Amino acid sequence: MLFAQSIPLGTSDCESLGSGWLVQPDNAWSSLAYTVVGVLIIVAAFRSARSDRTMAIVFGALMGMTGIGSFLYHGPQGGVAAYVHDITFLATLWFLVIMDPASTYGIRRRTAWMALGAVAVAMTAVLLVVPDATNVLTAIAVVALIVSDVLMHRTGGINGRWYAAALLLLGASLAFNLAGRSDTATCDPEALVQFHALWHVLSAVGLGAYYVAMTVPRSQEPTP
Repeated sequence: MLFAQSIPLGTSDCESLGSGWLVQPDNAWSSLAYTVVGVLIIVAAFRSARSDRTMAIVFGALMGMTGIGSFLYHGPQGGVAAYVHDITFLATLWFLVIMDPASTYGIRRRTAWMALGAVAVAMTAVLLVVPDATNVLTAIAVVALIVSDVLMHRTGGINGRWYAAALLLLGASLAFNLAGRSDTATCDPEALVQFHALWHVLSAVGLGAYYVAMTVPRSQEPTP
């Protein structure tokens, strides 16, 4: 059956699985940190240069959907929850991989949007056929993001302070993610604050900081 998943979801994310509307309340509510960051980016977009406004709105929307997808995954769950959880996060990463370097290197915006759409379609096809391919797809996206960073560094297209803050936040979030796995000694299924929830909050803020690090240099350029 399409979108069929092993229920319940989130068994590897430490928090005890309940029987209520929210299967993992701590992990579910903390997921909305992505949505909060996305809304803040969209609000700030209306004070940015018009050329960057669409990009900010789209990225904010992707962050918002990532939060909703993660909330569904850890909360109500359901047949499509895992797919929405995976595709929204992957699309957010690939936005960062493609869009800012494209602008920096003078690639036409339309071409970049088409590339992002093609990648999204390809990931959708893979996830529909192989739902367990999420980790492999995420690893590919992370490697591509590192390559993207190198390209941006060569042009000076990164705000150093925001980038450093983003790396610290994302590094800390990854540590909490690993500490919050169910098969680790640091896992406490009944803890009031879950490590996986901290991963949600810190990675959401880290992605927001990363986006700012890539866009601030361009917004500070003199208008031709």
